[in-house]
Amino acid sequence: MDGILQSLGVIFSLSGVAVLVTGALLGIVIGALPGLGPSIGLSLLIPFTYNLGPELSMLLMISLYTSAEYGGSISAILLSTPGTAAAAATAIDGYSMARQGKANEAIAISLTASTVGGVLGGLALLLLAMPLASLALKFGPAGYFAVGVFGLSSVAALSGGSLVKGLACAAFGLALATVGIDPIAGTPRFTFGLFQLYEGVPFLAALIGLFAVSEALAMVESRVVSAPSIKDKVGHVFMSAALWKETWRSMLSGSAIGTLLGILPGVGGNIACWVARDYARARDRHPEEFGNGSANGIAAPEAANNATVGGALVPLLALGVPGSPTTAIMVGALIMHGLHPGPQLFNEAPSLVYAILFGTIIASLVQYAAGSLFLPLMARVMRLPDAVIAVGIMAFAVLGAFAIRNLMFDVYLMLGFGVVGYLMKKLRFPVAPVILAMVLGYLVESNYRTALVSSQGDYTIFVTDPISLIFLILSLVSLLTPLWRRIQARRASARTEETRTALSVESIQLEEKT
Repeated sequence: MDGILQSLGVIFSLSGVAVLVTGALLGIVIGALPGLGPSIGLSLLIPFTYNLGPELSMLLMISLYTSAEYGGSISAILLSTPGTAAAAATAIDGYSMARQGKANEAIAISLTASTVGGVLGGLALLLLAMPLASLALKFGPAGYFAVGVFGLSSVAALSGGSLVKGLACAAFGLALATVGIDPIAGTPRFTFGLFQLYEGVPFLAALIGLFAVSEALAMVESRVVSAPSIKDKVGHVFMSAALWKETWRSMLSGSAIGTLLGILPGVGGNIACWVARDYARARDRHPEEFGNGSANGIAAPEAANNATVGGALVPLLALGVPGSPTTAIMVGALIMHGLHPGPQLFNEAPSLVYAILFGTIIASLVQYAAGSLFLPLMARVMRLPDAVIAVGIMAFAVLGAFAIRNLMFDVYLMLGFGVVGYLMKKLRFPVAPVILAMVLGYLVESNYRTALVSSQGDYTIFVTDPISLIFLILSLVSLLTPLWRRIQARRASARTEETRTALSVESIQLEEKT
């Protein structure tokens, strides 16, 4: 009870309200700028939260995360250019509706659906996190090792179509996680005599470089021609009663789908938005309107991508496994404050946990207020040239990398990771598995070695422990499912090609006979 009261005291304090509003405003702007999104926003923000307490830091990041997921829909509707990958499904009907002169209506649906999804996802987090954490406290080292492996298996969903590239990037991340002091022996390894690496590869330097600096370099290089922007003046963003009646079912179904898929590591809003849209279309009385400005075609994906925020925080708090790349960044923030996510956090910092649980819901409400009041002003930010945005990103990146340890070494390392991230994007290697592996590397290695020490080197402990066995099986299924789908798709494609060949042969034979 004390933890609940303390957390509410922090949330509704002047500082708490200030960070929630600041996070919401920053999140909407960052989400609306194509190419940025919550991951880059948080990676730039983390160093500046160092002097805040852990509760205020997490409130600021959750508020930005939630609002950035919504902000992506603004550019999707007005420019047909999704600000985030999760807003891609919104662009189809949102831009179509805006071209019909209903830009305000489309943005109103997006904002309301995002708020509903965020609140319902937060309620799911509130209901599920604590029971799962109580269960996780019963895990032994073998169980935690298997949980970490299960988290790593999400590279199958983060690999962008190439499982081999995803696994290679995860291996690179795991290699980086081994740098520093050995967690069991206590001796330095792979530090090359550099004292700056004794604590490991600076996570924030790698994070900012791989996400933010690489994107700034890509912005400077690219000259993308986008669809014509909507010139309508953005004004009020409040839904009418008729729109509520039309879209409330899609909002609820999208919220449920987003929450469930958000809990699965590596899935997130990128997939949830399409699943929610397809489900809404299948159940809609007028499916032919989808793609031509359907209100439900906006409501369902927007509710889903914001509901994934609460869903992705469930495995983070209950198991210590990030549910998305953005929550992996939040792990870095917790570590920076000397805390480690997982079930033990409920005992070590109950006020922080409750601040996250309640803050997720309240951040969605603050997002609605900020979006309603300041959207006309924020819509102008999207007109900034990419070069200006890139310079701003680089400035914050350098400041952020230097601020944590006051070492130029971290700045140089960040720039190096920026070049690596840029080359990875050019070669279409996914960046997210590297960060995920760096976050989970310590969990996997330390519990793997601890389990072997406790079992006197008996590897069967990983299959005789029931919890470990369950998660290892789930990991195998997670990795093999994309391969199975690819094989099935190739077989279907081959059958289609055979049918076409047979039909063409028959038509040639008929022509010869005639």
